[in-house]
Amino acid sequence: MRPRPPTFRVKKRYVLARIIPPWRIVEARVLGSAVHDAATSLWGDAHTALMQPAVMVTEKDLAILRCRRGTERDLITALATITAVGDLPLILRPLAVSGTILALKERGARLHREIQEEELAVKGRVCTVYRYQGHKVDLLERGIKGQNVVFFTTEDIEEL
Repeated sequence: MRPRPPTFRVKKRYVLARIIPPWRIVEARVLGSAVHDAATSLWGDAHTALMQPAVMVTEKDLAILRCRRGTERDLITALATITAVGDLPLILRPLAVSGTILALKERGARLHREIQEEELAVKGRVCTVYRYQGHKVDLLERGIKGQNVVFFTTEDIEEL
């Protein structure tokens, strides 16, 4: 069977979304299920089937999602309703829309430079420090039972 010519193929659009907080590691399959559930609860089964949402790639704190052309605004609206994936609280913030995955991967590579990650000892605890553009700083302590967000005071900020 011959492949369809480009004029008969279904046009796709790809959405680049940031996963917040950035230290959450989410599998593409689990994230895809959450995106599909959010689209179904917001737009219904028929429109979600027309939209064909899918997660193509998850890398660090970015995800690339696919949908049919013309439904990208509906997918972005559905992303705004996601507050947790499984038991992990997180949100997806859309950053860009493109017709190719390669263009979004290049844009995503530029966005990874904005977050600086380093190890630091705060009050005798070894923490991972995430510095964002602007003045936002997140501290994450990795322990035996998992990860904990560390809350700190103004004096601690001055030490950083």
